[in-house]
Amino acid sequence: MDRFLPTHLGRLDSRVQRLDPRTRLILVLGFVIVVVSTPPTRLAAFVAYAGLLSWATAGAGVPVTSVLWRSAAVLPFSVLAASWLPFMHGAPAVELWGGAVRLSVSGLWLFAGVVMKSLLGAGAAVLLALTTPLPQLAAALRKLGAPVILVDTLTLTYRYLFVLVEEAGRLRRAAAARGYRPRWLGQALLIGRLVGQLFLRSYERAERVHGAMVQRGYRGFMPTAHELAWGVSDVVALAVVLPTLAAVRTWLR
Repeated sequence: MDRFLPTHLGRLDSRVQRLDPRTRLILVLGFVIVVVSTPPTRLAAFVAYAGLLSWATAGAGVPVTSVLWRSAAVLPFSVLAASWLPFMHGAPAVELWGGAVRLSVSGLWLFAGVVMKSLLGAGAAVLLALTTPLPQLAAALRKLGAPVILVDTLTLTYRYLFVLVEEAGRLRRAAAARGYRPRWLGQALLIGRLVGQLFLRSYERAERVHGAMVQRGYRGFMPTAHELAWGVSDVVALAVVLPTLAAVRTWLR
């Protein structure tokens, strides 16, 4: 679990790390909006987007392989979701195996666009997660006007996810110690019982966590210890990166 959801990665003294978390969040949102709105036939623009993302990754001191490896997790979902697009009816079409299979050229472009956009968007989100600890990201969302209940739900879900993984690991080890080996369909009943037990344990743990939070002063919103302040570097980053993205979106084809 920690391999996919690290709390922090990168150099603390990098240019990206010195930016206000709100600036990083705005830049990532702007990047995703520009990428999603770009027609898939503009390959030069997508190459430029990938170059900008690689430049930001290097500037943050984050290994490029870490971003690529985590971003690749969206590939099966994006490919599956867009797999029907090449079979859309339309001309011109590419014929395979003597005309047995016809692939629409426009559908192929749409398929490529979905894959490229999902990879770039996931890469930007991964870079934000690797360079911005969750408390800073939550503080940035609050300052930008996101609903408090949404931010607190996101924060608690992220933190409680690790507790669920630990509980599931305990159940799996207990079952393995008793000789359980998932090899045939009849054992699905035991899997259902394990899932039910995990739900009950999670519910009980959630009640204990909530009670502990109330005793420590929780009144419906999570306090934050991060004081955010705009700086000159934030203004420069927003004034340079966002127009650059717009220029790439407009002019590169």
